[in-house]
Amino acid sequence: MERKRKRTREGRGKGSEAEARPRGARELAYDITRRVNDGGAYLGLLLRYTLDKARLDPRDRSLAVELSYGVQRHRSYLDHLISQVANRPLEEIDPPVLDVLRLGMYQLFRMDVPNHAAANESVALAKARLGPGPAAFVNAVLRKASTERDSLELPSRKRLGEYLEVAHSHPRWLVDMLIERFGPEEAEAMCVVDNSIPSLTLRANTSRIDAPGLLARIECLGGTGSLSPALPEAVLKVAVPHSHLEAMLKEGLCVVQDEGSMLVGYAVSPGEGDLVVDACAAPGGKATHLALLGGPGCRVIALDSNANRMEAMRKSVRRLGLENIEIGVGDSREMFALVEGKADRVLVDAPCSGLGTLRRNPELKWRRKPEDLPHFAHLQLSLLEGASETVRSGGALVYSVCTFTQEETRDVVDAFLSRHGDFGVVSLEPYLPGEYASSLTPEGYAQLLPHRHGCEGMFIARLERA
Repeated sequence: MERKRKRTREGRGKGSEAEARPRGARELAYDITRRVNDGGAYLGLLLRYTLDKARLDPRDRSLAVELSYGVQRHRSYLDHLISQVANRPLEEIDPPVLDVLRLGMYQLFRMDVPNHAAANESVALAKARLGPGPAAFVNAVLRKASTERDSLELPSRKRLGEYLEVAHSHPRWLVDMLIERFGPEEAEAMCVVDNSIPSLTLRANTSRIDAPGLLARIECLGGTGSLSPALPEAVLKVAVPHSHLEAMLKEGLCVVQDEGSMLVGYAVSPGEGDLVVDACAAPGGKATHLALLGGPGCRVIALDSNANRMEAMRKSVRRLGLENIEIGVGDSREMFALVEGKADRVLVDAPCSGLGTLRRNPELKWRRKPEDLPHFAHLQLSLLEGASETVRSGGALVYSVCTFTQEETRDVVDAFLSRHGDFGVVSLEPYLPGEYASSLTPEGYAQLLPHRHGCEGMFIARLERA
């Protein structure tokens, strides 16, 4: 629901007022929302960086997180409410003012915040950052919304596409695609889950501690969690104070990794003595998992063109104490040539639309466009073809993306197979835990979906060379 907005008088106040004073939770959430909506920042990364510097108390930290994520998850719903009580079209509300209104509306309609507190705090924020004129406008809109809340309406369910677009805040093109592919009931279920708050999953660094030991550590720190019935290294639904989580991560006891991402490692299935290439390795979660799955005698070569992200991966590898990972940064074609025809296992976890990760990355809903999908597919096919040159005869090539679109999944694999007759599809059934059998497609691929499997939406295909 991206819109071009005209600049109007509401936004001509004080500007951003970049002061050195500490920022409260609402002010911090506003700054994050502005940088995500207009600056193209990634919400999760920006939020972690900002919170680490802000040093908020736990209550304010939680409020900043909820506001920042909530506005992205429910953006078109909030915009629909604003449009019913503002005295002008959304397109004529200056973007900074609109973001203050979204934050205020979220508190009014999605949080247990008293009406007067939501309005007063939003007006104070607008006055401090944008000036008295925008503050008066924010006050009028939020007061009207609070008094007329029972009369504000959603689109009729009879117009299902419009209803899902507004009630569950997904762009219309994505809603239409979901309805066409999955049907109306499942499309709505997917939208609902996309707006849910995902639980935290940790993968134990099994070179130092197993999952039961990690869970015991969590419980000793006053936290909770549960062992995965399917993945022996996973601790699910972790709730632990942030400071203790950070300490465990820095100690190298675990990493944050979703179950769907872990299943990619099982699809690769590295063994002792294998040469494994991770062709798109940054930030390193899958590569470090492969190193543990393959054992000390397995050699993992982690490649990526992003030097900054790979430097972060180097630190992660050192923190985890893994000695069987080699890191290469640079042009993929040159790096592939160094191991041409030698790799036993190759993983291409390609850049993609990320539509399977909307629970954790809700801003992608508003950033992606239908025309992005062919672009991603072209890049994915190019990476798959380049990486295939490193696979030895009898070796395996695993392709994964955290999405479900036809263009980025089956179509990419089909295009690759049509050009490379020496590769064939191998069913993932023997490689995945039985609990995930329902993710298998007739072709033998895995298509994990959040509303069905409780993890990120991942597509995985295993191909083997004759």
